[in-house]
Amino acid sequence: MRRSALALILVAVFAGDAAAQVPPTAPAKPNANPCRDEVSAALQKLRKSSWFRMDTQMITENGPTSMQVDYVLPDRMRQTVTDKLTNKTTQLILVGDHAWADQGSGWRPVPQQIAAQLREQMDDTVVRQQTDVGDYSCKGRAQIDGRDVLSYKLESEPEKGSSSPQNQAFRMFYVDALTGLPASNALLAPGHEDKPIFKTTYSFPIDMKIEPPKDALPDKAPEPATPAPAEGK
Repeated sequence: MRRSALALILVAVFAGDAAAQVPPTAPAKPNANPCRDEVSAALQKLRKSSWFRMDTQMITENGPTSMQVDYVLPDRMRQTVTDKLTNKTTQLILVGDHAWADQGSGWRPVPQQIAAQLREQMDDTVVRQQTDVGDYSCKGRAQIDGRDVLSYKLESEPEKGSSSPQNQAFRMFYVDALTGLPASNALLAPGHEDKPIFKTTYSFPIDMKIEPPKDALPDKAPEPATPAPAEGK
């Protein structure tokens, strides 16, 4: 179960600012950053959409990995992680204060303590308002996956939860030019921009639903039945 909890944490680490962080309401400051404000506006719009999907392709210590996370705000999440080398898939569902995990042998309830941690993780990265999304610079219009987008480069991350890119890798954030919603988020290495270290794509399936698994197994095997005493004893 710990692996499932850690997998969810990857959403916050790799998706970075793209997990629906919202800027505070405050008067304009002399050092206002219009590019940062445009990113913040897109993230605020994402949060108000009530549901969205994040499809991520990334390189981890286990090799190429794909992760799909569905959110139905305020308290529902479904995560599917697939190891591309072994084709092993693990799944996690969070509904309110309860969670279930399937690591290949069927759905089982997650211990309540871990379920509470998962709920808190979702609150922190998706639901609650954030005070800063980092400083961005505007990089103009671009085409990403056949979509017209506005592109932004993250120049400095918020101090809280900052994950400094190594080897000069840099984070790019893309906003759909038509809808104003986030389109993609990627960590790129100079000279290898065509092979992102990770890339998240956002979509908004109209039929998205997240429900508890109907075939969940008990959290532990039932106690063996006590043999009935033999007749006459």
